[in-house]
Formats: sequence, C-alpha cells, structure tokens
Amino acid sequence: MHEPRYIGLTSIKHRKKFGQFFTPYNIADLMIAWIIKDNPASILDPAFGLGAFFDAFLRTGHSVIPGTIYKAYEIDPTIISYLDYGNGPRPFIEVADYLEADLQSYDAIVCNPPYMRFQNFLNRHCILPEIEKKIGIRLDGYANIASVFLIRSLKELNAGGRLAYILPFEFFNTGYGRQVKKSLVENGLLKQMIFFSNEKAIFPEVITTVCILLCRKDGVVEPIKITRIDHANQLDNITDFEDSFQYALAPHQLIYNKKWSPIISGLYEQTAIPGKLSSIAEYGKFVRGIATGANEFFALNRGKITQWGLDPENYCPCITRSPQIRQPVFTDEDFKCLEKNDAPVHCLNIREHHNNNVIAYLDYGIRQGFHQRFLTRHRKPWYKLENRSPAPILAGVFNRGRLKVIRNFTNAINFTCFHAFYPNALGHNYMNRLFIYLLSDIGQNIMMTNKRRYGGDLDKFEPSDLNEGGCPSMHQFDQCSEDEALAVIEIAKVDQEQAIQQANRLMSRILAC
Repeated sequence: MHEPRYIGLTSIKHRKKFGQFFTPYNIADLMIAWIIKDNPASILDPAFGLGAFFDAFLRTGHSVIPGTIYKAYEIDPTIISYLDYGNGPRPFIEVADYLEADLQSYDAIVCNPPYMRFQNFLNRHCILPEIEKKIGIRLDGYANIASVFLIRSLKELNAGGRLAYILPFEFFNTGYGRQVKKSLVENGLLKQMIFFSNEKAIFPEVITTVCILLCRKDGVVEPIKITRIDHANQLDNITDFEDSFQYALAPHQLIYNKKWSPIISGLYEQTAIPGKLSSIAEYGKFVRGIATGANEFFALNRGKITQWGLDPENYCPCITRSPQIRQPVFTDEDFKCLEKNDAPVHCLNIREHHNNNVIAYLDYGIRQGFHQRFLTRHRKPWYKLENRSPAPILAGVFNRGRLKVIRNFTNAINFTCFHAFYPNALGHNYMNRLFIYLLSDIGQNIMMTNKRRYGGDLDKFEPSDLNEGGCPSMHQFDQCSEDEALAVIEIAKVDQEQAIQQANRLMSRILAC
C-alpha cells in the first residue's frame, strides 16, 4: 500500500487538481470480484492511481491466466512514480488522459474516476467536442468528470462484459444524467447499486456521497439490487456484493427523468408525504445567489468602504456569507448589527463610473488580478454583476440536519451562500405562509426528500431541487390566516424552537384539509 507515503509527501492542492481519492482495499476486492466472474481476457482501469484494483486483482490469482491483459490509464505522472512492482506482474499503464485516448474494447472495466467538475478543466472547450465525437453523446459542460468516465467506459465494454464503478451519487439527480440513467435501466446494464450511509468511515477524504455501480452488458432487463452499507465493519462480512442486498427494484421504479435520491432514500427512510400537494414553483422560483467570481473584492465591510472613500451610490446591502444570518428571521436591526461589527455586508455596485475613488478601487482590483478570474474575465465590464432585487425568502445551499430557511425583511441581496426565492404574482400573497411551511418539521421532511447528500452528512440543494419540492396548495394555505403566519414569524425572531412547534401545528392542520 503506497497511499500513506503518497499522501504524506504530496500536497492536497496536487491531489485536488487531479480529483484523487483512494479506494479502500476491501472495496477494491469486492469490485474486482464482480468484474472477473466471467474470466475476462481484457481488463481496463481508466484511472489507475496507486493501483488498488490491480493489487486486488493480483490477490485473486487471475494474473496467472495466460493472455489476460490488464490495461490502465493515469494522467498524473507523479502518482505513477510511487509504484514499484519489482519483478512481479505489472499492468500496462499508459500515462495519458483516458478521455482523450482512442476508443477500444474490453471484457471488464473497473474504476474509481477523478472527482471534479468538468468546467474546472481550462481546455474543456477543446476536449469536449472530441469526447462527444468518440462516445456519440452530447455532454453537459457542468457534468462531473466521473460521469463522463462512466459514459465512455460503457461505450468500450464488450457484449457480456462487466463493469464496476465508483460514482458520486449526485449524478443520478442531475439533468445531464438522464439519458445515461435511461440507457442503464432500459438496456438492462445496471444490475446493482451500493450506497454508504456513512461514507466518511470508508472514504475519509471524499466530499460527496458516493455509490458503486455494478453493470453487465448482457441485455437482460431484470430487477436492480439495492444495497446500503451502514457501517465499515459490514464489509468484513461480505464476500460478494451480488449476494448482499436489501431491496430489488423493478426497472420501471427507477424513472430516468426523475431524481433517484428520493426513490432510494425512501426505501430506508419512510417519510409520509401528504396528498394534494402543489410545488414550490407554483408560487415563484428559487434562483442561485450572485456569483461574483471574487468575493474578497466585491464584498465590502465598513472599514474597506471608508478606506477607499466609496459613496453609497456604489455599493448595496448584501449577505455575503451564510453564518451572517443565524436566526430564521432577518431584520434591519440584524443587518445594522452586522454592519456595526464591520462584517462584509455590502456588495460593490458601481453607478458612478467616473468617480475617482471608484476608479482607484477598480485599479486596485486589476493589480490584484481579480479581473482575470474565470467569471470576471467573461464579463463586460469585468466588475458588472447581475442586477438583483432582495429576495423575501432565502434557502441555504449546504445544510446539516435542517434546510436553513430565512425570512428576509431587509433590502439586502445575497451571494451564492443562499438560493433566493422570487415570488410570482400569486406567490406574493403567500410569502409568510410559505416560509412557515419551510420552517416546519413537516415541510423540512418533505423538502429533504429532494436533497443531494454529500460527505459528512452535508446536504446540498440546487434551485431546481427546491422548486420541485412539494408544498401546500392555495386551498390548503388559505386555511391558515396571514395573522397566524405573522404570529409565528414574531416568535421566530426570539425563539426558533417554539416557532417551529407552532409552525408544525399550523401545517398539520392545513395539510389535513
């Protein structure tokens, strides 16, 4: 095992650059056991790393079969330098980007792909068309690299071949994953999915929820096995993933154009969802907060404003960090308190382009290179941000335990730490009641069925996850008066727990209608 030495001598920055995290040996053993069941003549490992799968392959003794080919790709020459097979069997490793290599074919494929967004590649605009040409599928530039690896590997898998892949589970909740999900299910490729309820105990460095896919290109459409591993020591009692599962779902139960997270989690976490619900989208929509590309430049505190002599015409109130709001109701008094404590609660919003102090601050930004950041260099001018109005409801992007929801009574806009809800003409009349619903345990449980689980019990919501969430209909909301909602909001200003209890009582009443 070279992992401790490699991690000890290699910077985190380097490992993040290549999206590296390592496969535990017991996971590698089980994945290799799946792919070699049909005695493959050729095996591919598209992201070799420190060779955990090859080591597992050697432990099986299959390397002695004459003619067995173990091919691997690895883009990082540094990690390759840590390998030492002496005079023993060794794989054929090509130091190259798997995604750019010519298509070939294999009887078995096993992979723990790099974990990063495709847009993190500076040359992705050149690479993407070539990859699409090779695999015959149009890709989303926001796809995770791991999913692109999977799509290509499925293309290279021979008829009858087996594949085992570690993948971020968020892939199964995204729009760009729909067509792949459709192919996995309708063509009988997907045979089993393995999940980890506490992935940090097994994959300590992972920052997202991971799962393992077991596929076979045999054309047999059959029930898909679902396995959840709750504790690391469970792996010690599993000799074959195929024999260890809790559920078997008919293919039609995994609907390709729906998020799979609620389907899977619903098997293990029973949440009673009332009938006759509407969706959040009927009242308006959540959108991402403002992405500046350089928060340290655009976020201003009182000290910086004074230092550069910026006039109020050139900045506006703004929530720049999630911890700035700790209570579910945010008022002008709360904002003034933050401002008094010199928190960065203003955003550069230039209206006086010829103001000398503004020009001086922009020159400072250029000297610091802020104008060359990824987002800023694509804007004209580089310092012009989206024009946003304050949102009456904010929702946390990343959450633990509960979805962080805020009733915003200030004129502050927000950065990407929050998603902002903008009501439509109908929604204006229901803002307070919608907030009470989102604050209640009932609303929280329903909304959480649409979450994306990351590592360390961290949940993430995209705007679409929130917009698709179920909520009371107008008829149901009308069973609660505006005065009742306002009373809960007043309680929430001083006692969140009591407000939640009161919100629970109101929501239980109206959802029974």
